[in-house]
Amino acid sequence: MAGYDVDVLVVGAGPVGLTAALQLARRGVSVRLVDAAPGPATTSRALGTHARSLEIYDQLGILGDIAPHGTRVNGFIRHQADRTSRIDYDFGGLVTRFPYMFNIDQVITEGVLRGHVASAGVEVEWNTRLESFQHDEEAVTAVLRSGDGSAAAHETVRARYLWGCDGGHSTVRKTLQLPLSGEAAHTWLIADAIVHTDLERDGLHWLFPAGGALMLFPFPDPGKWRLLDTTGEGHAEHPGQIARQFSTKLSHALGRDTLVDSPSWVSKFTIQQRAVPAMHVGRCFVSGDAAHVHSPASGQGLNTGIQDAYNLAWKLAMVIRGHADAALLDTYDAERVPIGQALLASTGEVMNTAMVDTTTRDTQDSDRDFMRQLIRKMSGLSIAYPDSPLTVPDDASGEGPRPGQRLTQISAADALSPGWTALRAVLRSSAWHLLVFAGTRHAPRQDQVLAHATSLPAWLEKVTVSRQRPDGDDSGVWDPDGRVQDTLAAADGDWILVRPDGYLSARGTGDTSLHAALDRLTGLHLRECAQV
Repeated sequence: MAGYDVDVLVVGAGPVGLTAALQLARRGVSVRLVDAAPGPATTSRALGTHARSLEIYDQLGILGDIAPHGTRVNGFIRHQADRTSRIDYDFGGLVTRFPYMFNIDQVITEGVLRGHVASAGVEVEWNTRLESFQHDEEAVTAVLRSGDGSAAAHETVRARYLWGCDGGHSTVRKTLQLPLSGEAAHTWLIADAIVHTDLERDGLHWLFPAGGALMLFPFPDPGKWRLLDTTGEGHAEHPGQIARQFSTKLSHALGRDTLVDSPSWVSKFTIQQRAVPAMHVGRCFVSGDAAHVHSPASGQGLNTGIQDAYNLAWKLAMVIRGHADAALLDTYDAERVPIGQALLASTGEVMNTAMVDTTTRDTQDSDRDFMRQLIRKMSGLSIAYPDSPLTVPDDASGEGPRPGQRLTQISAADALSPGWTALRAVLRSSAWHLLVFAGTRHAPRQDQVLAHATSLPAWLEKVTVSRQRPDGDDSGVWDPDGRVQDTLAAADGDWILVRPDGYLSARGTGDTSLHAALDRLTGLHLRECAQV
């Protein structure tokens, strides 16, 4: 670290910045995490966590701390004048062990992440603002201001990289002059309140009183809901009036008296549908709301931001530790900018549909088809990187996950099998993983499948998956019922190369094809050995 005060300066200690700092610290990267706020948020913002984010939480090893504090949402319920339609979550062939949306207060999610970040040796520096920065080919020089008024102190920090997770008004994005292109859409009102109703609490409700639409999202807290009014009517500074307004509209939409208590939090805002054309400039990066802002109707903000951070952190760590050259960081743009752009279209569609009572123009079947498509898009499970430079093309069209797709396309039942239980634990380490399928005692053993195992790069951990119990100190995954091999559609002698974020980079059979794939990767970005 000669010449640098820190490897990475992360700006913004919301869920995205916390996820970034946690992964970097666990990979041995020095981190400073600063936030201009005086302390942690006490009111919720994001609520819904989707299936792909839950998979990430599991791989990060934090799901067990989050799960007790949330509630499952198993379907959409649309209340209209002539019918009520319920569509249970069905991802249409996108298999996951989390076939639902999980509602949890963002305050709790941040608290869990802060605890793990602290255990990794990083403390949030509150009341510390990024005032300005300059960057060149060698470093980022940032000026931080801590404290307020006459007690404020300035500090200059020299970092290898700057990572802006500082929200929709991002100082990092503005300084980099990255345009947040798009448009302002409608003005909506959101409130969190106790609602005295018998509505099903495992569903997300859409209702259509006269003049607009309402959406209701259940909190884990008994009786508490998030209410969203697409008309934007009311004054956020008058919670009593907001409570009466929602009571009247809900009573009308449901056809029965419904009382809403004075809300604990109210926000009125104009929805922005905007995204940046690039997510990094030189040694500086942006993620989450700093890179894309959109309608909250489908709950994508927190989820997409966490997935941004999960994509970039391992790449930064590889470069800093000498396992890759800086060109690897270009894949962050290549993989994530299209995701942000696609969100503008999908969330815009949700926003427009949420505001319309479809009894006036659509059939029940088309209504259900839309909601099924929405569930599939919201989940994040279909995100893949088939065109990434880190994906080695696969001409085969066989079953099982293909290069560019996520590895863990498994059901909850599959996840509990001995092999998958062991493999999921292995995947929590921060390395690339080479899965080698040795099959049974009658199949080629690991050393025969990969004759040149000693030449594997330092950043790659080899894992043997076998139906035969490992002998002695032999490391590997024991797959006695063959569930791992079957769900991955892997034959004896096959191998699968898995990125640190759980996506397949390549798959094939035998030593020759493996080294061809590794040659392709090392020729592009990754180095054959560490240069720490």
